[in-house]
Amino acid sequence: MPDYGITDKGFVLKRLDTILEEIHTDLTDGWKVDTRLAGTSFLNTLITTFGNQIANLWETAQDSYYAKYPATATELNLDHAVQYGGIKRAGDKRTSYILHCTGDDGTYVRENAVVATNTTPEIRLFSAEEFQIARERFNKVSVIVASEDTGVYTVSINGNQYSYSNPQGGKSSAILAGLAAAIKDEGYEVKVEDDVLIINDKTKTRENVLTLTDNLTTSSVTSLANFLTNDYGKITLPYNIVTRMVNNITGFTAVTNLLEPTYGRKRETDIELRQSYIAKSALRSNTMIESIIAELLNNVEDVESASGYENDMDVTDERGLPPHSIEIIVEGGDNTAIAKAIFRRKAGGIQTHGSVVVNVPGEYGDTIPVRFNRPEYLYAWLKVQLEGDEAKIPVNYSSLTKQSLMEDGAQMTAGTSLLTQLLNEGIYDRVAGLTKIIIYTAYTTDSTVIPGDGDYQRDENIMATSRQKVLIDENRIEVVRK
Repeated sequence: MPDYGITDKGFVLKRLDTILEEIHTDLTDGWKVDTRLAGTSFLNTLITTFGNQIANLWETAQDSYYAKYPATATELNLDHAVQYGGIKRAGDKRTSYILHCTGDDGTYVRENAVVATNTTPEIRLFSAEEFQIARERFNKVSVIVASEDTGVYTVSINGNQYSYSNPQGGKSSAILAGLAAAIKDEGYEVKVEDDVLIINDKTKTRENVLTLTDNLTTSSVTSLANFLTNDYGKITLPYNIVTRMVNNITGFTAVTNLLEPTYGRKRETDIELRQSYIAKSALRSNTMIESIIAELLNNVEDVESASGYENDMDVTDERGLPPHSIEIIVEGGDNTAIAKAIFRRKAGGIQTHGSVVVNVPGEYGDTIPVRFNRPEYLYAWLKVQLEGDEAKIPVNYSSLTKQSLMEDGAQMTAGTSLLTQLLNEGIYDRVAGLTKIIIYTAYTTDSTVIPGDGDYQRDENIMATSRQKVLIDENRIEVVRK
């Protein structure tokens, strides 16, 4: 093997000093005069000039060599390198919120209709597509009496009929009270207020089909619609904060956010792409859990992270997994697409475990229940105290610290605990002049709950179970300099 270029030790660069020494050696042997003794001369100037050009070619060759490998390539070269494994960089993505939109029955809301939070500054969202607020897709509906006649009043929900007979020609209040008493389905909250029958689905993510007889009508309907944030990235909003309608759309009267979003992301950095390349490359792995996770990350849209566990014993394990079963914990993505991906990659005879159940069609026309779990979120609240040389600490120390913590948080998956010691290294690397870092931590399971000062603990780790994920958000980080 040669000493320079592609060797058994990788690529070895021939540097300028080595090139000049070799040229002088060859010229000295040919001319029988030591050209190194020429000093500042035309010959030395000539040798140095074209020697430098040769050194530039060696550096180009080295860059070309390293550009072929994901571990050393950067930017566009890294994109090209990972394509050999059928993998591409995740681009910018907006956070998606399913909003509860209220209005008149039959109202059409156009694509790109804008709503906003009631905060200052406001955060805007726009509708991903045109949608209709209609009784055929209600999550909540208000029903009123259209005519007080004798006869039968019927409300049908998803094909299930509920009727009230009004032989005496009773008033609206009596008719609606009779209908409310007739609707026995425990999946709905039913009540009468001010001569209005309100039917509210207890499952906030579900839409239903409502059919009414001609003597009944609706006064308002709440349907679900997908809205995207204007900005890219992971944007967390407390519940009931999206209440403003920027566009004036006739019949569209109210909006709010009651559901967890599908989080967006910023374009993958080189470091993130290398990490995801390793995870996604496991698609060809013989290990079932790694193959399932790689399948989810590669082929299911909007999946942010996935982790899994297997119980290969004949008894239930300490996590509660039944014998010979797997548990996959997935953040983001569509339930049906996730279940199908798990079904494609799991071994025959292995059962799935989890609270989310999706019936997946089998090969012979049967349906097979596939189970998985969503992570329980632990919302981390951090107070970071920095100490050091004031003359050396940059003025943007706060934003640099938050960037470091956000990068560490982006690598966390379900089951990963937040260890405060591991957060220090990134902060020291980014913020010059530091001599000491103190991190106070607290956490909540509800994003709308703000911990008090007494809830913070110095250098306390946030321990996550296998079904929990710690979330770090810039809005929950406070940085001070002492």
